[in-house]
Amino acid sequence: MSNEPDAATSLCDAIVNGSIPQSEQLLTSDLSSTIVSALLAQISQTRHEISEEIREISRDGAGSVDQWILQAKKVQEDIVRCKLESRRIVEEHQQLQALSDRATDYQHKVELLDTEINFTETLGRELEDISLTTGSLREIEELLARDDPCRAASKLRDLDKRLPSNFRSRTTTIFRDLRDELRLKARMQLDTKLNAQISVRREPRKASLEIVPVEPESDSANSDDILRALSELGDIQDSVEPLTDKLRALLVQPLRRTARSKLATYQVEQHSLTIELSPTLPSIDLVLDFVLDLLNFLQTSLPTTIQMAVVSAILEHLMSVLVSDWLIAELPVDLAMLDSLDKLQQRVTVIMDKLKSLQWTGQTQLQDWMDDIQRTWLNKRKAATLDAVREAFASAKGHLRQVERVERQVISTATKEAKAVADEPNEWDASWDEDPKDKSSTEEAPKAGENDEDDDTSGWGFDEEENSEDKADKQNGHSVSQDEDDAGDAWGWDDESPAETRSEVTDKHALSEANGARGPQETEHEVTLTEVYSISEIPDHLIEIIGRDISDAQAFEDTQHQSLDSSTTSKGLLSLPTLALAMFRATAPSYHGASPALTDIHRYNDSLYITERLRDLTLPAGMPHIEADIKAMEKFAKMAYSKEMETQRIIVWDLLDGAQGFTSCTQFPYSQEIENAISAVVDRIRTLHKDWKSILSTSALMQSIGSLVTMVINKVISSIEEMDDISEPESRRLTAFCQQIASLEDLFLSTPPSATTETPEQPHEPVPMVAVYVSNWLRFQYLINILESSLVDIKYLWTEGELSLEFSADEVVDLIKALFAESPHRRSAVAAIKGSRSSR
Repeated sequence: MSNEPDAATSLCDAIVNGSIPQSEQLLTSDLSSTIVSALLAQISQTRHEISEEIREISRDGAGSVDQWILQAKKVQEDIVRCKLESRRIVEEHQQLQALSDRATDYQHKVELLDTEINFTETLGRELEDISLTTGSLREIEELLARDDPCRAASKLRDLDKRLPSNFRSRTTTIFRDLRDELRLKARMQLDTKLNAQISVRREPRKASLEIVPVEPESDSANSDDILRALSELGDIQDSVEPLTDKLRALLVQPLRRTARSKLATYQVEQHSLTIELSPTLPSIDLVLDFVLDLLNFLQTSLPTTIQMAVVSAILEHLMSVLVSDWLIAELPVDLAMLDSLDKLQQRVTVIMDKLKSLQWTGQTQLQDWMDDIQRTWLNKRKAATLDAVREAFASAKGHLRQVERVERQVISTATKEAKAVADEPNEWDASWDEDPKDKSSTEEAPKAGENDEDDDTSGWGFDEEENSEDKADKQNGHSVSQDEDDAGDAWGWDDESPAETRSEVTDKHALSEANGARGPQETEHEVTLTEVYSISEIPDHLIEIIGRDISDAQAFEDTQHQSLDSSTTSKGLLSLPTLALAMFRATAPSYHGASPALTDIHRYNDSLYITERLRDLTLPAGMPHIEADIKAMEKFAKMAYSKEMETQRIIVWDLLDGAQGFTSCTQFPYSQEIENAISAVVDRIRTLHKDWKSILSTSALMQSIGSLVTMVINKVISSIEEMDDISEPESRRLTAFCQQIASLEDLFLSTPPSATTETPEQPHEPVPMVAVYVSNWLRFQYLINILESSLVDIKYLWTEGELSLEFSADEVVDLIKALFAESPHRRSAVAAIKGSRSSR
């Protein structure tokens, strides 16, 4: 290093100051022995200089150190002095604590002496109370031993006041136990005396109540004293309640209708009451006599105190039983017995006046019965009516009887002199096929099976108020309804039929005269329409119930009764038929559903018969709701019929689904399945016809079966029209199936109505009515013709026949294309049919 002294100086400064040298040259240079020697010398010199500096400073502060030493000695002296003072204070405190402990000890001794003094005083008072209580208990024991429980009860009451209730010493506990024991003995003696004075005896067929009188000069306690003593004991309710329970069982229980032993006879004496019991029900007169005599007996024979207790305990129950079990139950509902109702009201008034004079309880129940006698009587008549309907269902055996529905109509017909002019017979069905246009309006009814539900209930008399514009075909003066129509349509009864018939005859007469022919002479004939159907025995019972209520209401308007208001009662009775009909509608579904022999068809017949009988009844003007009730019954019948028809429709539809749209009708096994399905449908419809023939009327039967056949035909026609290609074997097979369905035609044979004239009645042959009740029957027949006819025949039926009335040109063309192969003849026939349509 070039400057070794400087390096030693720098290192020494760094050591003295405790820092790092800043010279980079010094930090990176090598430390040689020369530098170390110089550095040591420099350090030694620096240490010497610092030591000298310290000595100089020490010599300057030597006086201050002496002062510090002097002050330290003074502080030590002060510390010693404080220790001595503290020791003295501790000694004084210990002396004061000893004095305080002695004072506390003296205070405890004083308190102990006070406690001993108080205990001695309390003990004296307690011993005095023990002496008094012991004397009282001995006195009570002596009274009980002398059979004087009344005075003993008084002493016990005084003892209760003196005996502390909140002190729980052993002596007090013993006294309380002794007191309770004496109280129990006193109560037992009082109960014995009370039961001896009021004796209640009960035997299987006899019961008695005996009051033992007490002479005024006698020392024996009477019942008032006994009850007063029991009250002082605080146990009066526990003692009187068993007695009142016995009296209630003796006096009230025999009056209950549900009791095994009931009041038969009774005997009242001055101090006793004897009751004879029997299982039979007593009369209302006997019950009322017993109640009145019982009130008199309680008034005269019982002492005042026990009398009030007995009256408050049993009269409420007695009057409640009298009202609920007798006054309401025995309320006469028959008009012939209403005089007894007036007498009953008078007798109840006597009992109520008796209670008012004595100011006893039980008046409220009798007064409520008097005030509500009008409403109660009507409620009982309502219950009787509803119960009669219920009993009619319960007692019904399911027997059926046939009833007739007869209507006579006078129609005008031409005499035999005009037969050549009219050139038409006057048969019942002479003009059914007279006018194709009129007939087409019937045949164009809804074709879908789902729309047949409206046809099911058409003409059953359910929609007179809903369908005022009837859609009917006029055929020989008779209306045949295909939609919802009046009741007479399905039965062949139309109130407007005579007028329409006369109108048609008049038109024919005018036409004949216009052509130059002599008009026919008109003759009036009375046509009798008679149909028979079956009903159960329930409708007759229901009509009898309704008729009885109506006749009673009319009888009330002509008579006056003291207990019932004639006007209000008459109106109430006229409302009962509505309840009876509602009860029938509520009960009939479950009754017919549970019966193995009755169905919804029987329920329909019953409801329809009730409706007819209601219309035939002579109804008073005060029944504004009868029309609503009749409509409700008609709706109820409609629901029953619709339910049954819907069930049968589903069954037939499911059977027909086995045909599978007549696909592959010539290939086994499909052909066999189709044949089975068609046979099952035909058999099902014939079975229904057989089952319903004895139940439904002829027109209703045809209407029902016709609805099912219409649905089947619609399904068959729709399935055949959907077939794109029909071979000749398939055509023959389809024709056979259709003819099998067409065999149901024999189910629609009807005998025309008889004409009541001066000449003997001529027998009539059955008339086929299938076209009337099966709206698509002619369409079905034309379909059979198409399936088995040639192109020439089909073309002829369209151009010269009436095929166009049943099928549209497009339908016929589609059938021709499915039945016949492409050829000039087919094109010619199709062109002729389409050309004929355009020309029309």
